[in-house]
Amino acid sequence: MSLSPDQLKQTLDSLPQAGCCYLAFSGGLDSCVLLHLLHELGPRLPYPLRAIHVHHGLQAGADAWQQHCEEVCSGYRIPLISLELDLLPDKGDSLEAVAREARYKALARQLSPGDLLLTAQHQDDQAETLLLQLLRGSGPAGLAAMPLLSEFSPGWLARPLLQESRQSIEAYAEEKGLVWQEDPSNQDQRFDRNFIRHRVMPLLQSRWPSASLTLARSARFSGEMLTLAREEMAVELERVQNSLSGSLSVALLKAMSSVRIRHLLRYWIDLNGAPMPNSKKLMRIESEAILGREDAKPLVAWGGWEIRRYRDDLILRESRSAEPLPERIVWHNKQKLELPAGLGTLVATNGSSGLNRERWQRGEVEVRFRQGGERCVPAGRGHHKSLKKLFQEAGLPPWERDRTPLIYIDGELAAIPGILICEEFSLADGDQGILLQICRSTIE
Repeated sequence: MSLSPDQLKQTLDSLPQAGCCYLAFSGGLDSCVLLHLLHELGPRLPYPLRAIHVHHGLQAGADAWQQHCEEVCSGYRIPLISLELDLLPDKGDSLEAVAREARYKALARQLSPGDLLLTAQHQDDQAETLLLQLLRGSGPAGLAAMPLLSEFSPGWLARPLLQESRQSIEAYAEEKGLVWQEDPSNQDQRFDRNFIRHRVMPLLQSRWPSASLTLARSARFSGEMLTLAREEMAVELERVQNSLSGSLSVALLKAMSSVRIRHLLRYWIDLNGAPMPNSKKLMRIESEAILGREDAKPLVAWGGWEIRRYRDDLILRESRSAEPLPERIVWHNKQKLELPAGLGTLVATNGSSGLNRERWQRGEVEVRFRQGGERCVPAGRGHHKSLKKLFQEAGLPPWERDRTPLIYIDGELAAIPGILICEEFSLADGDQGILLQICRSTIE
């Protein structure tokens, strides 16, 4: 039997150093085996070990599973953290997917920077995942299935049993006399994974006995190719990305092949934490926002995010609320002001440049939004310019202009944060001023 504490130790030694190690402990066969192996290693582990059990509340026996986990961990003298979820899936949502997402979010909240989370997926799980991804028409990232190690919240997620078969895990559990809980939902073939596990894999293995091993190997090779592709895309992204705004150069993208464009878009979107658009959306981004007419105003939206184009910039950002904006907001404390509709926070600080401090302190400060017809004499320019011209000169995209805060003092336009100060409100030589900044958590 190949599965042993020494073998597990070799795998753990190949992982990043961690301050603390957590095991996602369901009480099922796989996690019971992994917990026993970790317990056998005992003081040879280079970090403290804790188990985490997530109580979904979806099964009648969920309380008994939690009690079982408590008893096992108590016997091993391993601390156990129990987390309860209150799942309220929307109509039409996959309960399996909702539970999985909620479980991982709950686990992520327990980790501190650099901590390690272990899960007990094995070779057969990997093979099933690959088949599921194939049947969903997934691309390279999907076909890579589950990696041994991946970044997870502030720490790392590792699957140290990924090279072990279900058969070897069962043999280990029987030899050690382990007791585990069986989840009855694992037999429900209405779930795609269970159908593959109980119907498809046995049929494949009857013809190809090593099917799980070879499918898992294919997933590993796909993962290696994905790593190489991402390394190449990182270099390409640096070449075409604006280092300040994070936007991509449309002109440079146009010089690429379609395959390279789509690979780079996927890498860029994933790097910014946005959900991955489907293949149809990606094709629209390419055809409308990159290769489309220069005078067009493309917008491709999905999952709370959107891509637009302005001049040579391809811009990715979170979608903003379209709620109406107030005509005026009085800025009473003149220090910090939360703007409506998720537009960010206005912050005023002292600086060697900026607005005239005396006018700022004495006057009534308001925030307004463009209504039309606004004009200003920018400091140092000597003549009036319309707001439209000033926005164009600043390179502000059209969809941002009506939602850009304008600073008024005593009823007169005084400044546009980050863009200009009007002449009448500028500093005299040697004076200290007021600097205005909009702080946002979203990508511009």
